[in-house]
Formats: sequence, C-alpha cells, structure tokens
Amino acid sequence: MRLRALMETVYRDLRGKETTPRADAAHLDAAVEWLYRAQDATDSDGCAATYNLVLGWEPAYPETTGYIVPTLYDYAETADEPVARQRAERMARWLLNVQLDSGAFPAGTMDGDPPEASVFNTGQILFGLRRAYQETGDDAFLNALRRASEWLADVQDGDGSWSEHTYNDTVHVYTARVGWAMAAASRLTGDDRVEAAARRNLEWASALQRENGTFRRCAFEPNKTPVLHTIAYTVRGLVEGGSVLNEPSFVESGRLAADQLRDQQAADGSLAGAYDAEWTGASFRCLTGSAQMAVIWYRLAELTGDHAYARAGQTAIQRLKRAQRFDGPGPVAGGLAGSRPVWGRYMWLRYPNWAPKFFADALLATIDDERSSATRTPDPTKPEQ
Repeated sequence: MRLRALMETVYRDLRGKETTPRADAAHLDAAVEWLYRAQDATDSDGCAATYNLVLGWEPAYPETTGYIVPTLYDYAETADEPVARQRAERMARWLLNVQLDSGAFPAGTMDGDPPEASVFNTGQILFGLRRAYQETGDDAFLNALRRASEWLADVQDGDGSWSEHTYNDTVHVYTARVGWAMAAASRLTGDDRVEAAARRNLEWASALQRENGTFRRCAFEPNKTPVLHTIAYTVRGLVEGGSVLNEPSFVESGRLAADQLRDQQAADGSLAGAYDAEWTGASFRCLTGSAQMAVIWYRLAELTGDHAYARAGQTAIQRLKRAQRFDGPGPVAGGLAGSRPVWGRYMWLRYPNWAPKFFADALLATIDDERSSATRTPDPTKPEQ
C-alpha cells in the first residue's frame, strides 16, 4: 500500500495531473472521510498526525486533534451527520486522558516517549475543549479548559511571548493563534488573568509586524523563511483574537497581511508555499496554508462586508480542489499533501491531518457564505466591492 501510494503520488505530481473539481459538498465529504480514516488508523481515539508516504500512518497527535474537534462538529451540523458528532466527542474525551498534571498538553505525537509540555499545542487544544463543552455541557471539558489556559498564563513571559515549552526552544509570532484561543477560552471560564495574557500576546505579535505586513519570528526556526502555514496561523490569530477582544488594531494587523497575500494570489487561486520579508514567494505550494487563507478571507468578508475577500477565498478553494484526490489508495484519497509537489519542503512526502481539516473549514465557510448570500437583501445604493 505504501509503495503504491508513494509511486502514484510522485508520478501524479511529476505529470502535473490534477483532479477535475466537483461540487463543494463532495470535496467536503471526502476531506472528512479522510479524517475518519486518520482516527481509525491509531490505537486511540486521537487522529493520526500524518500519512507518511514512506513510513505509513504516524501516531495520534494531540495538538491537531484538538482543533479538528470543532471542524467535525461544524460538519455534523452542516451535513446532518451524527457520526461526525460522535467522532468529535471521542477525540475530545481522548484529549482529557492525555492532559498533563500541570494542565498543559504534550508536544509531538503519542509515540511512547515521555511527554513534554508544549505552549502551542496546548493552545490549539483549547479550541477542541471549548467546543466539546459547548456541545455536551460536560464540566470535565470546562475544567480541562480552565487548567490548560491557566497554565499558559503561568508560563507566559512578561512581554506576552513564550520562550519556554516552545518548538525549537525559540519564540514564535504564530503563537498569536494561542492568544486567540486563550481569549476565546476566557469567555467561557471568566478568567480575567487569561484574557489579559491573551491581550499581551496579541499586542506583542502585532508589534512584530513590518510596515509591509510581514512578520518577524514567523518561521519554525530562527532566520528562516516562514511557510504560508505559519504566516496564516499568525494572521488568523490576530484577526480572530482581535474580534473576540473587541480590539480593532489586532484585526487590522492581520488584515494588512491578508491583503498583501490577496495581492500575491495568482489568477488560478494559488499562493506560494513560503514568503520572505519582502513577500518574495517560494516555488512550491503549501496546500495547508492556502486552505487557511481561504478561511481567513471568508472571515474578513464577514467582518468587513467586503465580498472581494470571499471571492479570493473561493478562488483559493477551486485551486485546492484540483489537488485533492478522489481515486488512489485509501491513505491519500480525500486528503491533501503538505506540499505541491509532494516533495516540496513543507511536510515532505506526507499527508498531514491539518490539511484536510483546514480545507474542510474553507469549504464549510463557502457553504455558509452561499447560504447567507441567498438570504441577503442587496443594497441598490452600494456597488459590489
């Protein structure tokens, strides 16, 4: 199976072969079904981190399982699919079992090594705990949410960043997505200290933005070019966190970068897989980051009323549809590779679970936009933007 998947995928990318786009619902169903298979591939209720074309399925990954939970709940509501709701709750209850005594959640996958606390991973799991509590009313999720967010506030540096319990032992501006998660969590727990920590983080992140919209400390490693994935993490953290905190300056910071990326978007909807400090793009594509940007553009359309953002999101989705396979071996069908071509530098030769997760989010956003457009009364005094 692995050899067939590897050979078919590499051959497909070498030839530049693409999928003929289908209806949004068909692509959404296929992405979610891939997430189901990734959950079933583990010996737990967590979601496998990736399908590695060389090594096969990787172990369950708490971080991304955490933010897959809201996606499955959203899909369950949109598609009237109880199985998605059941799987989301199973994932969330598994997360309760892997929470550390400190309240933090572990770095990396559950591969048997002694767990180490991770700031970013803990932040992403807040999304799943929060949604599971809202859906079930089970106080176990609220208590876990409170403990995790308090731990994040405890270990935060004075300037709003995190320099400990971080990937590669360095600070990252994309922890803006942690700031957003903490702000949202504080709305449920009522913890003013957590809200204040969220605000400090987003203030710190926005201060790292250059005049042209790019961000310092945005890559996984110091002095490296950030991939679109981490840029989008940063942008969305600022936009959503600013919305939760009612802080327009954070939203505008994220919007500045989103506008620059909209200018970078090619006519066919594609974006580069990485961008340097001057917005010079790399030659490969980061499919995850493209899906994330589609979600962000749809959100900005909602926040600003400027439907040009929604058009950028829809164009990105149409490009992504061509990269999602419906045929081929089960471990790749319905998923998205980390890069296009699959040997690009982001998630080399792997199908990460967060790629179909964000693609599903983007498809759900376009479905919501279409439904709201159908009921929206046009204002004849305003031309379409």
